[in-house]
Amino acid sequence: MDEVIRRCLSEYHPHQNCSIDEAMIAFRGRLGFRQYMPAKPTKFGIKVWMRADPHNGFVNNFQVYTGRETAAQPEGGLGARVVLDLTAELAGSNSIVNCDNFFSSPALFTKLLEKKIYARGTVRTGRKGLPPPGLFDQKKLKTQGETVLCQKAPLLAVKWHDKKTVSLI
Repeated sequence: MDEVIRRCLSEYHPHQNCSIDEAMIAFRGRLGFRQYMPAKPTKFGIKVWMRADPHNGFVNNFQVYTGRETAAQPEGGLGARVVLDLTAELAGSNSIVNCDNFFSSPALFTKLLEKKIYARGTVRTGRKGLPPPGLFDQKKLKTQGETVLCQKAPLLAVKWHDKKTVSLI
């Protein structure tokens, strides 16, 4: 597995944009880290975190999720750890990371910016550190096209309503 990851990183040079998400590899056998996700089309299998190029779908880096890490200190958040691990070799490249609301948080995006990696993604409105606290998560949007913008340097949070409200950071 390490050799496959090493070859993915050395043989392919990604575009400026990359996407981070999870994938399920279908597997019904016996395995200690097999996952069950009822909302996915593939309900049983092996969960894999992936960084892929959105231009062609090529996987640049990946991690197999084998369960909770048994480290001496608790991790700050699974989503943040996954993104930081998968983007480690992008430091200083001015790349743009796209992710969904499982991974997105102001604290993570600030850490990525310190490494000269930009990020954007949907965000859960209850996340700690959204700019400014209270205003962004309490404002209800009802009219199509209505938006709310909040900035807390260098983060910009956007709430936009079409058929339902979408929050981005």
